[in-house]
Amino acid sequence: MSPDNPPWLETDANGHISVLEVPARLSAHPEVLRRGLEPVDTLKIGVVYRTSQRQSPQYVIKILHLDSEEREIYQRLLENLASPNHTIPAELTSPDAGHPLLIMPALWDYVFICHSNSSLYDTLGSFLQLIEGVEYLHDHHIAHMDLCPDNIVTANRRQDQPHPHVIPGKLYIIDFGSSRQFHLGPGEQPAITLPPSQIPPPNGLKRFDPYSWDVYCAAQIMQVFLEMNHGERCPPWIARRYIEWLIGTERGCTDVCRCRPTARKARQVLAGIRWVVGMWEMLEGVLRYMSSTLRHVFLLRIPYHDKLGFNQQLPS
Repeated sequence: MSPDNPPWLETDANGHISVLEVPARLSAHPEVLRRGLEPVDTLKIGVVYRTSQRQSPQYVIKILHLDSEEREIYQRLLENLASPNHTIPAELTSPDAGHPLLIMPALWDYVFICHSNSSLYDTLGSFLQLIEGVEYLHDHHIAHMDLCPDNIVTANRRQDQPHPHVIPGKLYIIDFGSSRQFHLGPGEQPAITLPPSQIPPPNGLKRFDPYSWDVYCAAQIMQVFLEMNHGERCPPWIARRYIEWLIGTERGCTDVCRCRPTARKARQVLAGIRWVVGMWEMLEGVLRYMSSTLRHVFLLRIPYHDKLGFNQQLPS
């Protein structure tokens, strides 16, 4: 293990770790100085920091672990950022300029800007973006291994976007610190030992097909999205059934997992469901408009005194 690997920690005069202090070596990093960045907020102690709000645009700086595959994975994913790639637009610093850093736009966790009045069509749209991004990773034989709500970010549609390569409303997947690359793809790769993750595995399992694990975690994220988007309203049954299908009935497969669909199959089915929901919501909108219009026309044809109930003739 390299001694330069994070966490980079600061200590006070008594030798105690200052958990909120920005490491001096990060502030003095040649690439941080060259870009005029001022890291001030700690997002992950000794690893991830955010620049000052006084600077626009804001950035997040991550100190990369040299023993992980994160840098190599980002090198591959950043080559083409067009959809269906949902990797956040970021820049890797050169190892020649000091310890490698990842510098990326400071965006919002998606769960912080979910709207409780979202339509089912819009909710399924967020599902589709997520599973599309997972499918893209799996097509390149990359398993994220730590998908969770905190690792899905987006740019708020209601604010000006200072980052030219960020698309408002697009979901971005971040944090590939636990990610792995494989020679075998989905449907071929057997189970591996799971790394630590924010979402606990079902039934206390320690080994999992890595691609199936990503789909399981994506389903858990969708469950959070559904609850946030629909608030106290009863979640639509079709969304609940879809999530249940992705979660599957875990049997503890030690080889290729058959407990849930692949990301590709999940995306294909979801695209069909969303199309049907979109047509249904459009039809509902048309029927509501026609009903409102007919009611308005009907009321216009009734004399004013009839509307008030004074339709009897007065005595002479």
